Amino acid sequence: MRSAQYAITHGGQVTLVPLAMTVETALRRAYLPALRKAGGLAGLIAAQAEAFAVENKYEALIGEAWPGCYKDIINFQHDPLACAIALGWDTGVEFAEGRLVVEEKDGLLVERFAAGGKPARVLTKIDAEAFNRYWVGVMTGEDLT
Repeated sequence: MRSAQYAITHGGQVTLVPLAMTVETALRRAYLPALRKAGGLAGLIAAQAEAFAVENKYEALIGEAWPGCYKDIINFQHDPLACAIALGWDTGVEFAEGRLVVEEKDGLLVERFAAGGKPARVLTKIDAEAFNRYWVGVMTGEDLT
């Protein structure tokens, strides 16, 4: 936690991709055939996704329980979305920009916009369907956009 606080406080402009945005994305069972067919890393991800699905049962726990969520969800795409944003993916995204202050409160890192903070942008909106298509396309080498 202190290393994150130090990096944000002492680095240049920061881009944050909040959990609230990453949970709009999904690695879905529907993507597995294309991932398997692509082989290599995509095939490995498909195999790991199958194992994860069996162990964690997100399809039942989340997909069936939460309206609006993909019924065939295996997992959320936390890291892939953050990496895509860091590399410049910008289809259907919006950011809030301001000066970010980072403080430790009750053992947690808390961020807020305030005077005197570091320049920052925070992802506030994504087109989850566009991201999901983009990610599968990158992994399989197919243009799904």
